[in-house]
Amino acid sequence: MERAGPRVLVVGGLEAAGRVGLLADAEAVRSRAGAPVLVASAITAQGRSTFSSQPVSPALLASQIRAARELGRLDAVKLGVVPGLAQLTAVRRALAGLDTPWVVDPVVRASSGGRLSTLSAPAYRSLAGPRVWITPNAVEAGWLLGAPAPRTVAEASAAARVLLELGFGGVVVKGGHLPGASVVDVLATRQGLWVFRSPRLRRSAYYRGTGCRLASALATELGRGRSPAQALTRARAQVRTYLRSTPGAKHRGRINRGAGSGGRRRR
Repeated sequence: MERAGPRVLVVGGLEAAGRVGLLADAEAVRSRAGAPVLVASAITAQGRSTFSSQPVSPALLASQIRAARELGRLDAVKLGVVPGLAQLTAVRRALAGLDTPWVVDPVVRASSGGRLSTLSAPAYRSLAGPRVWITPNAVEAGWLLGAPAPRTVAEASAAARVLLELGFGGVVVKGGHLPGASVVDVLATRQGLWVFRSPRLRRSAYYRGTGCRLASALATELGRGRSPAQALTRARAQVRTYLRSTPGAKHRGRINRGAGSGGRRRR
């Protein structure tokens, strides 16, 4: 009998429209033939001018995770919004002993600028481990390292290497914030460094959540047992499909990330 797709535990904020957060994560996991298991860490309201976020209690957050573990195996974990240190501690305790890949998307602010988390950069760095991946954009990478945000591919590559040296199993510095005609994502692992390039796609500013979708698709592919480069190639393709399938992709809008070709390895 063929094994079912990866069962991916996703911890993150719930946003009703599904543009970002758990509902977007679920869509990304299913697009890669995985089974999402959604754990709400916060309830958010994110409209055009409305923003509000209410953390879920650490006790309820831990109970959700324990219940998910009781109902079946978990092949991967994707960690999105974690409102604070108490919630992070609850997550770590509830997932103790689970030997699966983790993909950490260090989201502390919404695209609108609203605050989603009070976690510090050291708190995120404390998650480092051989099975833990971290997927910051350029701004988040600079914040994690207490340095200016990378502005070039070379600087993004250097930031990825430094994060890797902190003990993470893999690092993806997402390139949507880097200037240029192409979106460039940098992947660093113990086996080497890869640079992925693709044309930017124009889309309506209404459509968001590309970062959380990429991280969730990546977790799904790692949970399936793909190699790092294969997993990221497929995750980027999923984001590109999402952007091209939205109505906003057919109209002029702000330039955002693409997700195209496979990466080129660098030493």
